[in-house]
Amino acid sequence: MCLASRVTVAAVGIAAFAAGALTGMTKPPAVLAQSVASTPKFEVASVKPCQADIPPGVRAGGGNSSPERLSIQCQTVKGLINIAYVLFADGTANVTAQIPIEGGPSWINSGRYTIEATTQAPEKIEMMQGPMLQALLEDRFGLRIHREAREVAVYELTVAKGGPKLKPFKKGSCVPMDFLSLSKQEIAALSPDVNYCRNQGTFQDGIITVDSHAMSLDDFCQRTLRDAVDRPIVNKTEISGLFDFHLEYVPDGNSPLFRHSDSDPIAVAGPSIFTALQEQLGLKLQSARAAGELLVIDRVNKPSPN
Repeated sequence: MCLASRVTVAAVGIAAFAAGALTGMTKPPAVLAQSVASTPKFEVASVKPCQADIPPGVRAGGGNSSPERLSIQCQTVKGLINIAYVLFADGTANVTAQIPIEGGPSWINSGRYTIEATTQAPEKIEMMQGPMLQALLEDRFGLRIHREAREVAVYELTVAKGGPKLKPFKKGSCVPMDFLSLSKQEIAALSPDVNYCRNQGTFQDGIITVDSHAMSLDDFCQRTLRDAVDRPIVNKTEISGLFDFHLEYVPDGNSPLFRHSDSDPIAVAGPSIFTALQEQLGLKLQSARAAGELLVIDRVNKPSPN
């Protein structure tokens, strides 16, 4: 099955397992603090099953949120947990962070829900997507979750036989800009006359094409490759500097960004992410294990009625 139209993948490289999440822990496993009394809660919240047919390659979860309204469309429960407890866990954006999530029934990966919630007073969207969404999940889904220190499966990024095939960033070709650290308002205020370096991807006819500019290999692992595989990536290349990356590959059913549990992987000819890295960039992903942490679901139920 192939998509005939061209779909921009706005979040390629912004949501799977990052090397930055692999930090050792000296404390014993602890239950995550459930909603703190000082955390504001939504005044009204609607949680409804989403029956929409989401085409493979289209990321669910987008919505028209505002300072008084959180809108998340057709997201899986596992995706909601990732948003609330990883990407916005402390009320700020940690979009390059990812912690593996284990446990829970199979429907948390397939059943999708739309959340529409309003607040009494304006709140930061990051606060609504983090602590406030945590409280909502605990209340409506009966979610209980804890964090564990454990050795986890990772991929190590190394140099392939024959050496790297990397294109050094040419200073002056574009202006480096960390868009992930900017708010929508700050992005809107940027000058349209400046050619900023961007990290972009498209999905067409079953093939992902990624173009990342002025990026280090550490950032390439955390912001571009992380949605291509199902485990954290640790950069072991010891290559420094900024590069321009162009990569084309066919995602499989294990890709966090393109996993579509109701459909089989798209049948299209093309290299896997592993083959593409070796042939196009002279890099290699190899399985390994490393100290890390993960979130373990102790309990979760289908949501209570509105």
